[in-house]
Amino acid sequence: MPKVKVNDIQMYYEVKGEGFPLVMIQGLGGNLEGWDPRLVEGLSKHFKLILFDNRGAGRTDLSKGEYTIRLFADDTADLMSALGVPKAHILGISMGRMIAQELTINYPQKVSKLILCSTSSQPSYSKEGSRVLEAMSRSSIEELTKLILSFPFALDYPKDLLKQNPVVVFG
Repeated sequence: MPKVKVNDIQMYYEVKGEGFPLVMIQGLGGNLEGWDPRLVEGLSKHFKLILFDNRGAGRTDLSKGEYTIRLFADDTADLMSALGVPKAHILGISMGRMIAQELTINYPQKVSKLILCSTSSQPSYSKEGSRVLEAMSRSSIEELTKLILSFPFALDYPKDLLKQNPVVVFG
């Protein structure tokens, strides 16, 4: 399992394909396995994909302290530096698009093109997102899952989903 020291954590990442680098940033609680394999396969024919698990998600370490979009952007910039990638196209989906924007603002020299997916004109889940970011640094996976499933967009999930599939929700 490839991991690299980024800031104060060990970050899990994978590199696929060849060509100009494309850094793909997942959304809230997502990990690199959340990318559709067909998308990864297709893009890897044209780009060197850098996929990773954000801080506190997947196989990347948790850390103490407050989680912020700026911290995630700093992690992404440090990952690029650790992998010897001075500049890349940056793709962010959902919360990953906020991280991508923060990366572009603070590290413009690292960004060739910015691709934003699942965006909105305003952060419609900012209140819930803030609660999740805070919970990621101090909660168990079960508590975090219950919090996410309590959001309005999760109302159509069966109420007993967590009991039936405790690992599948994030697994």
